[in-house]
Amino acid sequence: MKIYITLDYEIYFGANHGTVEKCILYPTSELIRIAESTGTRFVFFVDIGFILKLDEFRKKFPQLEKDYEAIVEQVKYLGDTGHDVQLHIHPHWEDSYYNGTCWIIDVKRYKLADFDDEQVSSIVRRYKKGLEDITGKATFAFRAGGWCLQPFSKLEKIFRELGIRVDSSVFRNGYFASEQYSYDFRNAPDKDIYRFERDVILEKKDGYFTEVPISPIRNSPLFFWKLFLLGRKDPYMHKPLGDGQAMPAPGYRKKLLTKFTNNPVSVDGYNSQLLQKALNRLQREKRGHMVVIGHPKALSRHSLNKLEEFIKENKEQHQFSTFAKTFPA
Repeated sequence: MKIYITLDYEIYFGANHGTVEKCILYPTSELIRIAESTGTRFVFFVDIGFILKLDEFRKKFPQLEKDYEAIVEQVKYLGDTGHDVQLHIHPHWEDSYYNGTCWIIDVKRYKLADFDDEQVSSIVRRYKKGLEDITGKATFAFRAGGWCLQPFSKLEKIFRELGIRVDSSVFRNGYFASEQYSYDFRNAPDKDIYRFERDVILEKKDGYFTEVPISPIRNSPLFFWKLFLLGRKDPYMHKPLGDGQAMPAPGYRKKLLTKFTNNPVSVDGYNSQLLQKALNRLQREKRGHMVVIGHPKALSRHSLNKLEEFIKENKEQHQFSTFAKTFPA
């Protein structure tokens, strides 16, 4: 089985967005350490909109220069050392700004679907070029910010034009709806890879685009009670390394603690505890691909340990890969 460890490289988007050092640079340096010690490479979906905003506002606020240079250096290093650096778009950066003290993050237009077709085309074109200018490598894979990929018909034309041909935003049975963002993957194909055209959850055998879904998992409320309690009992091991807070998702925590929920397989925090269980299930189902999602900001010391353990226990039997290796140009 091919296993992809995919990381969304970004800060938090709430009022407390955290620092670049603790949300991005330090946890990513720990991922680099694990990659080197295990001989593996990861897929980093880089929130290039944030980097472009840093570039814009560092000219007015010199205190941002250090963050900008450090992130650019790290992203370039990832690309130069064989990690897969691909496109991650949070278009709310179009409306956000730095006020001299902190980032004022406006999420009224959180999804690409909140912009008109001309704006979508401009955002995707500028963001793709911005990332490629840093890495010196062509990008061809995409993950939507907040999984907000629908309706894909708004992206099809510009993605075709720019050669963005692989997506990894879907996780089967995933569903969420709020004022700012929403996704509905309840009717997605029960496959670990498929082709599509204008609708990301409608398989088309000869479609131009390839979907490599994030592997799904169904969690009980008990699992999330353990997660929250461990965070309080042993914060050193279980609290996120990032020093910010997630954007509010009304009713989401209550849902996790009271109902069985469909979620993506994740290396974030205590979710890493289920990596081996998820792999075993996928093997029983005779799947060929396992996609794990994570966020440097949401990793904990416990999850880093579990990730390293998971790779070492499985790298002889399975292939830890990247999209660049699996879907070469």
